[in-house]
Amino acid sequence: MRKRTQNIIIKSFVFFMLIITLISLTNGKEIEGITNTKVAYITFDDGPSKYTSTILNILDENDVKGTFFMLNNNMIVFKDAVKRMESENHGIGFHGVSHELKELYKTEDSAIEEFKTCSKTFYNITGKTSKLVRIPYGSKPYMLRTVYEKFIEEGFLVWDWTIDTEDWKSTEDQIVSNILYYAREKDEIVILLHENQRTVDCLENIIKILKQRGYEIRPITQDMKPKNFW
Repeated sequence: MRKRTQNIIIKSFVFFMLIITLISLTNGKEIEGITNTKVAYITFDDGPSKYTSTILNILDENDVKGTFFMLNNNMIVFKDAVKRMESENHGIGFHGVSHELKELYKTEDSAIEEFKTCSKTFYNITGKTSKLVRIPYGSKPYMLRTVYEKFIEEGFLVWDWTIDTEDWKSTEDQIVSNILYYAREKDEIVILLHENQRTVDCLENIIKILKQRGYEIRPITQDMKPKNFW
């Protein structure tokens, strides 16, 4: 009995030392099936725009990928930006045509028709498709269940967010503070940003802080289960 207890203690100690060694060697990075459980998805709405190129440069310089939910007419105007984000393997999604509630929900089919239009535009520009969508103002409270169900039936992947930075009205410091506050004790976060000058000015700081907090920054992909308000 004593010998068996000693063997258990020895095996436990060896296992403990192995874990410590792996942590030391990987410095918290992913290796051979062992993954960092803290993940952040940085998403950008309302583009592409005059800011897209700079945003892509910042992401590239920091070796991370973002996800872009784009408006139809902006894709038409900024075709080169669309091609670049697709070629650089960022997450690609759509944000509609009108971005106006009255137009979006004029009929039960008007919302989904807007996103079908986006999909066609994206295909015409890149020859690729995407089922990722973000509904203007979120999938709740304005979207009816019947409309939401139409999106699901069509195979669209509806994404909302877990952190609204309120970057449309906040200062750079407030944007970063919002992320830090609402990300506390969360291992997976979806950050909502918009393509504007404030986002550009604080994006690198956001990336650095997320990495310091142990987050791995990834793009949203079409093989993921959507996270939305439903």
